[in-house]
Amino acid sequence: MARQYAQRFATASHLLRFGPSETLLPSITCLRPKWSANRLLTLNTPSQQQKSIHYATPLTETPLFLTSSGNNRSKVPLQSLTQSRNLTSSNTAHDTPPTGELSQEEPQTTTEGFNFFAYASWHAKNRAPKEKQKESKTPYWKRSKVGKVDAGEDAFFHTYTPKGMALGVADGVGGWADVGVDPALFSWTLMNNAAVVAKAENPVDAHHILDSAFNQLRVGGKVPAGSSTACILNLCKVTGQMTTCNVGDSAFLLIRDQKVVYESPSQQHYFNCPYQLTVVPDTYPDRDNYVTDMPKDGDQKSFFLKDGDIIILATDGYFDNVYSSETLALVNSTMSRLTDATEEDEVVTTVRGLVKTLTDTARRLSLDPKRLSPWARAAQAHGSHYRGGKVDDITCIVTLVKGVHPDPTPQDN
Repeated sequence: MARQYAQRFATASHLLRFGPSETLLPSITCLRPKWSANRLLTLNTPSQQQKSIHYATPLTETPLFLTSSGNNRSKVPLQSLTQSRNLTSSNTAHDTPPTGELSQEEPQTTTEGFNFFAYASWHAKNRAPKEKQKESKTPYWKRSKVGKVDAGEDAFFHTYTPKGMALGVADGVGGWADVGVDPALFSWTLMNNAAVVAKAENPVDAHHILDSAFNQLRVGGKVPAGSSTACILNLCKVTGQMTTCNVGDSAFLLIRDQKVVYESPSQQHYFNCPYQLTVVPDTYPDRDNYVTDMPKDGDQKSFFLKDGDIIILATDGYFDNVYSSETLALVNSTMSRLTDATEEDEVVTTVRGLVKTLTDTARRLSLDPKRLSPWARAAQAHGSHYRGGKVDDITCIVTLVKGVHPDPTPQDN
């Protein structure tokens, strides 16, 4: 029996400014998916600038990542919250995360630099029957996909940069489809712009990448309207520094020594209203009455990575269905087979298998009607009786950090 859930336009990227006597009217800026969901509000200010250190070994040219996509697709509302995502991130970069294991000072390391092995996997949600029927009547030569792959309304990028590697995910707001706008156009354009910025400019941090990508999207004219959350990571192969910028409810986990040492918070204006970057048509009524989020409003952090660190970057479709503790168990089980002597080909195979396992698990759990998922737990915390997974587009990128150790100094005979 179909569940009836509170249906409303969920806010895509802004809040209406309204006084006590004014009425909240529906608009295309309130366009989150057709199911209402629960998101955790955690406000953060940009972190302070970090000190950096310098080593002198370039990144070896290893394959950046191999992609693997799922063919199965499912249906969904969007939201992000897991029980363990209640971490409140500090407002300064020098505060210590909950576990106290992330040093914000210059790291003591015996490595000369870092290599990064990053791999992506995704599952697109099932479309509505009417949408499938409409597409089936369209000649194949007229069918166009916005992104390089069909990740639904999600988008992502991954690229080598002059100083290391940059990667990111974005979740387009599905409600724009109701007014004839492809939600994936915004998210893919934003990610493609971010990849270009990361490769062309040096040095850059995650905030600069996202800010430049969004500015190019707004002035480029390719995207007349749309909204998206976004999470960008920029990794330096010389110092091991990782800068991050997260707008909305996509998120990342940093796993070190078989523990989750940091989990990025979900940014929300209020229940089910995550921060989002948005373009609103100039001709839209009451356009000036809306507040739009900007990259500078995102949660910004900086970390120094260590050999063996694992970074899980994903859209809310993953974190709405998989608890952090479950993610950690899957990561530890898969990565335990690697040792310092493991050949590079086996490292590639293992990390690639891990990201596929994570996305397959998230999709399977999203289809479980009896599970008390992170999504369901959050919804119940706000008065709903919802139970089960949350079907959504799921995109995940796993990055393994490997230190480049100096060759032993030859001994004189």
